[in-house]
Amino acid sequence: FNYMASEGDRQEMRDAVRLTREIFAQPAFDRFRGVELAPGPGVLGDADIDAFVRAKGESAYHPSCTCKMGSDELAVVDGETRVHGLDGLRVVDASIMPSIVSGNLNAPTIMLAEKAADMIRGAAPLAPEYAPVYESKEHRQGKY
Repeated sequence: FNYMASEGDRQEMRDAVRLTREIFAQPAFDRFRGVELAPGPGVLGDADIDAFVRAKGESAYHPSCTCKMGSDELAVVDGETRVHGLDGLRVVDASIMPSIVSGNLNAPTIMLAEKAADMIRGAAPLAPEYAPVYESKEHRQGKY
């Protein structure tokens, strides 16, 4: 996945380690804080932090956004998941998300796949439905 390949990547990780240390050094953590286990109190310099991150850093294996959907020059697929400039090839996975979601990728990826399957099959979209929001009797009577 090319982690830590650029100086920007390395600086982000150094900043993250240092910010984490700063947060845990706050008085609110005094009762809970013990000796720093990782990367350890002796890991201070940039090179040491880089070495720690390279050795111990890992992913949750949920990469995304590497083949983003869109119409700009960085987009790989169009709004129907077709690869720009190629006929007969689509990408339908988390890589086409244009930006990282704030939660687990499973449900959004299933949604992308279901939508793409419908587009590929030519299925008509479902008609919008009205789903009323619950309103209390008091609310309906204008008391709130």
